[in-house]
Parts: sequence; structure tokens; C-alpha cells
Amino acid sequence: MLGMLLSWVTGGGLNGLAGQLRQAYQAKLDARTKDQVLAAELDIKRLENAVAMAQAANADRYSATSIGRYLIVLPFGMWWTAVFIDSTFSMPWDVLALPPAIMELSVWLIPAIVVGDVGRSIFRRH
Repeated sequence: MLGMLLSWVTGGGLNGLAGQLRQAYQAKLDARTKDQVLAAELDIKRLENAVAMAQAANADRYSATSIGRYLIVLPFGMWWTAVFIDSTFSMPWDVLALPPAIMELSVWLIPAIVVGDVGRSIFRRH
């Protein structure tokens, strides 16, 4: 889980998409039937859209939602993951609860950041 988060933060997710896109192009070249070609083309289009979304999200690193993602959403997600693992597997971590004020803010800020990201992507498309 931590490796996936670090990969996402450092841009490793985009490299994974590039590898998948290369495989999809290879699948299109290796296709023997029209159905296989169509399936590969649909996969290529889906991956190209995912790459474009990742590039758009990374293009504006200093926007409020981008900064909020790194300062609020990512630490909260790491805390939640630690609580989940600690309580599920009885780890000796003794993860502390968030102070009530921070928990209350996260209930409002995390959805606001997600909505901001979605809204920004919609406006960029049009």
C-alpha cells in the first residue's frame, strides 16, 4: 500500500500507464480478428484518456486542490490505512485517533478537494 502511494506521489502511476499503453498497442498489432482489433482499440483509447487525465492533474501542481491533495488527503489516507491495518491485524502500532477538530475538518475538506478536482477536469474538457 505504501509503495502504491509513493508511486502515485512520485508519478510512477504514469509510467505504469505508459507500459499498459505499449502492451495495448502490441495487442492491436498481434490481433488476428476484427473483434480483437476493436477490443485493443477500445483499450488504447481508455488508456490514452487515463494518461491525459494524469497529465492534466499533474500540470497544475500549485493549485489549491493539488496542494490540498498532498497536505490533507494523502496524510489522512495514510492515517486511515494505518488504523485499518492496526485494527485488522492487531499490530502493536497503537495508532492514535485524530483530534476532533482535525477529524471535523477532514469530513469537509476531503470531499471539497475531490469535487474541486472533478470540476476542474470537467471545465478543462469543454
